[in-house]
Amino acid sequence: MHKTPPLARRAATVLVALLLAAAAAVTTGAPSAPAATQATSTSTPSPQAPTDPPAVDNDFPVTREGAYGDNRYTVFRPTDPQAAGHPLPVLAFGNGACAHTDNSEVTQALTFIASKGFVVVDTGSADGSSNGVPSGRPIPSLLTDAITWAEQEQNRPDSPLSQQLDLTRVATAGHSCGGLEALVAAQDDRVSAVVSLNSGFFEDGSLGYPRSELQKLHTPVMFMDGGSADTAYANSQANYGLVTVPAVLASQPQAGHVGFITGSQLAEGMTAAVSFLDMVLNGNETARDYILDPGGLASQAPWTVAAKNF
Repeated sequence: MHKTPPLARRAATVLVALLLAAAAAVTTGAPSAPAATQATSTSTPSPQAPTDPPAVDNDFPVTREGAYGDNRYTVFRPTDPQAAGHPLPVLAFGNGACAHTDNSEVTQALTFIASKGFVVVDTGSADGSSNGVPSGRPIPSLLTDAITWAEQEQNRPDSPLSQQLDLTRVATAGHSCGGLEALVAAQDDRVSAVVSLNSGFFEDGSLGYPRSELQKLHTPVMFMDGGSADTAYANSQANYGLVTVPAVLASQPQAGHVGFITGSQLAEGMTAAVSFLDMVLNGNETARDYILDPGGLASQAPWTVAAKNF
């Protein structure tokens, strides 16, 4: 009788043992990847924080009034400061021609901004009466003093703005000569954004401020001009090129020098300005897309928009 060699018998025995062990593992082992299956079936996505509507969607009734205790200023504010549901950002504004008494030219534009949930402190007395401040040349301290006035109102018990302001969200803005005031005042540490409307420093330092002032900016800035018909067009374009902070250059060639303030481009111009402030001060993503995305303001002919350092 033929006998199986001992080595073969041992190999066969080992093979049978391995097969039995494998069979036992298949029969008694847990289903593959049970933890992954369980995690997939029971995990719940974290809720996404809701996106606040953009400020331009607001339409609050506005009160225009003289600044309490200081006839250098007129205040434009939501009539009910609590209607927004949160403390309001502050905008200190300088008028065209550095008009420090009469601000009637900008009343419609600043009413628009205030209706979107901002408190605007503008140079000039509410009734246009003399307030002792000379006009015609930039006085940037008027805008920083306007911020100080807002700080005082925040803590005045009888003020309608008492504890209704967010003084961590402060901006300056201005038109033409007032834009120079805004750009200089924006060097103040309390300021977080600045809008220059049809303005910019002159190459020769006219009106007392050279273009080197731009290097002192520490906040995002928006330059808006009305195209080649705008007397400030060259300054606006050149100033944008010189700044090193985050910057936007928005041009609407039909606006000329005053279209954003008094002309037919007022609504679209102020919408752009408010959206920039909403993006920078409030961190609103919809406003950010409108300003920086090619499908936003830049897609609305004849606007052209450039941006850098964001």
